[in-house]
Amino acid sequence: MEGKYGIINDIAQSRKHNNRLVYSCLAVVIIVFGMATYYVMKADERARNNAYVLHGGQRLPMAPIRDVKENLEILCEGHLYNFHELFFSLEPDLKLIKRNIEGKALHMVDWSGNRLYARLVEKKYFHDVAMRDYRYFVELDSIHIDYATYPFPFTFYGKQAIEKGKSTTYRNLITKGQLKKSGVTPNNLNGIKIIDFQVVDNSDLERR
Repeated sequence: MEGKYGIINDIAQSRKHNNRLVYSCLAVVIIVFGMATYYVMKADERARNNAYVLHGGQRLPMAPIRDVKENLEILCEGHLYNFHELFFSLEPDLKLIKRNIEGKALHMVDWSGNRLYARLVEKKYFHDVAMRDYRYFVELDSIHIDYATYPFPFTFYGKQAIEKGKSTTYRNLITKGQLKKSGVTPNNLNGIKIIDFQVVDNSDLERR
């Protein structure tokens, strides 16, 4: 009988041990799940409180924001600078020019940008850049955006530095248009579009 009760006691102890093990594992799973949920929520909160600015089709490092207005300003100014750099910074490489403008810049602007591009192509503007081995670089002076009116009117003030061998010619680069919110797409991650785009001044400046 004692042997029988001993076996029963061993079974009972084994069950208690297994139960403790199961409960311990369950507690660990709950704790890990809770911690993972907490960190995911914190990461999501940080993501919501950061703005990403695209530069050359790539995301720049996160910029912390304090409010919605600051976020909008960062996105709009970044969108404008990125567009101008893609459209007006040119290398003597027709394939690269086409890839930057047709593959990236034209997704950031409405029909007005396509119209300007078609006109420049018709005049063989980009062909001349490539054949003459010129290099164009955009230099930003300032961007003015009126957030009190929607779509947001803007004026971009900058210059084009044109390297011609050992000399550099400068041109004004003043443009204007409006900014409106649009859907986020793989080709336009900022969710902003330039409309009614115009080049106001692209006249020559001093030679250096």
